[in-house]
Amino acid sequence: MIFINPQWQGSGFTDEIRTGTETLKQYYINFNEVVEVPLSKKKLSIVENIKCFHPIIEQTISFKKLITDIHPVKISTIGGDCGIEIIPISYLNKIYQNDIIIIWIDAHADLNTPESSPSKTFHGMPLRTLLGEGNRQIIDLLFSTITAEQICFVGVRDLDESESNYISGKEIKTLSNCNFSDIQAAINGFNKIYIHLDLDVLDREEFEFTMFPTKGGIKIKDVTQLIKDLKVHYDVVGICITESTASKLELLKPIWPILEQIEL
Repeated sequence: MIFINPQWQGSGFTDEIRTGTETLKQYYINFNEVVEVPLSKKKLSIVENIKCFHPIIEQTISFKKLITDIHPVKISTIGGDCGIEIIPISYLNKIYQNDIIIIWIDAHADLNTPESSPSKTFHGMPLRTLLGEGNRQIIDLLFSTITAEQICFVGVRDLDESESNYISGKEIKTLSNCNFSDIQAAINGFNKIYIHLDLDVLDREEFEFTMFPTKGGIKIKDVTQLIKDLKVHYDVVGICITESTASKLELLKPIWPILEQIEL
């Protein structure tokens, strides 16, 4: 089953990611069992140091209800901003009793709290929220929380100082490339895998249609091969692709090899 979650408010007050999700939805239109999370119409305002707080809360509740009702054992999700990750990851973490590692393939660590975030956008906070730190109202919507040992960063290179300090203090596994053998070592005994992919991790000369394209990205072929290797050698129970801003289907053509990997 593929969930489409067009939440864009986690990126702030502009809706390029909403457009990007609509384009991605065109790609998946003929796939079996596609379920869409409804968008909120609540007012866009800053509450508790989080931009667009109220629609994020409403959409998180909607996503949680869909997953609770369907009760899947594996989840594929198309976003939307990175803030959508808090529901599928916390759900799978609960049903697999913390025996899951999150491979976070992203140019950003998304480890801010509402207090530490320079932008006050929630898409920079989902991992910290999943770790049980941040806004209590959002944390209370989670199915479960994770530990720092369950995170492996791949391609992270644009960090706020508070995030760098957190990664160092918690000794979170951090890899600069997609070397499969290095990632195997980092997995270290976990039996289930969740793959998060923010498209801004990619080389922006190959794919530039993301919210925050960042220098020094990973090649599309390397990300594609990593996902394939993980699916062959491990039990991948979740995968999510986020933060495209492509406005036309043809603009997605460079990443079709990645998009083909979404089904589990």
